[in-house]
Amino acid sequence: MGRIKNINDNLKISFVLVSDTHIDEMHPFPLFPKLMLYSALKDCKKSISRQSAFVIDGDITSRGSDNNWKMAVSVFKIVNKPADFILPAIGNHDGWSDEGSEKAIERYLKNRKLISDIKSDKTYFSREINGYRFIVLGSENDNGCCACISDEQINWLKAELESASTSKKPIFVFCHQSLNCKHGLPLTFDRNPNPNADDFEGGIGEKSDEIENLLLKYDNVFYFSGHSHMGFMGCKSEEQGIGYSSFETYGNLTAVNLPSLSCGNHHGVLNDTGMGVVVEVYEDAVYIRPRSFKKRKWIKLNILNSKNYFKKEL
Repeated sequence: MGRIKNINDNLKISFVLVSDTHIDEMHPFPLFPKLMLYSALKDCKKSISRQSAFVIDGDITSRGSDNNWKMAVSVFKIVNKPADFILPAIGNHDGWSDEGSEKAIERYLKNRKLISDIKSDKTYFSREINGYRFIVLGSENDNGCCACISDEQINWLKAELESASTSKKPIFVFCHQSLNCKHGLPLTFDRNPNPNADDFEGGIGEKSDEIENLLLKYDNVFYFSGHSHMGFMGCKSEEQGIGYSSFETYGNLTAVNLPSLSCGNHHGVLNDTGMGVVVEVYEDAVYIRPRSFKKRKWIKLNILNSKNYFKKEL
């Protein structure tokens, strides 16, 4: 056990990223998701070098209810200012409720303001942090497990990517859902693979190709997702039987899928709760380091070339 310490002293920026906290008063053990979120926030706050951001990649709650959000906000009040910025993405569970999608999204926007400085009335937003662009996509309506992405949001993403690319720095894009057919999807979306699953299963949905083509136009884009509740898997996908990795590259694009912080995970080599990543950016490389925030230690998973981190040279 120990505090988060960066790999070397030439750090430009670093941030903590988790997904699928699923805060819920109807959870069989409702304190458990709160404890997992608390552990991640506390570990982030105690980093030896101050973290620039704490990102939750969707499904902050399970039902999008007032009680769910009160529970989630209470944890952020306990661990005040864990990083310079908090970036909460919307997940499909945050975007539906017994009172309908419109009410759920209204609650998401209201509570996002309470735990972050994001004041936009859109489910998608961006932040410039220390010269690096953080772009957060978000479903605009209930579309089941997929995301509802409007043409307006696509045009906004185009403008954001074009603007961010002028800096020649890495660009970080977050969305609750993976791009379609990445990370072993659609087979890996369920614990028991369904060979008849639709290509959209577990993915962002009908806008996936359009979004992917946009991302591929620019250098050093990183796309982070959650949603699938899949355990961490290194780059040697043959070890799993189902060919997938949590860390995949397509041209200039790096795609990373996160396990659920608070729910059981399936597939993968490591299926524990309490896991996420720390992303460290240097002049010549980006390191993505899996970490157990519950146990406050780095995860020893052979990701690439016997290293327990994914490294993308810039």
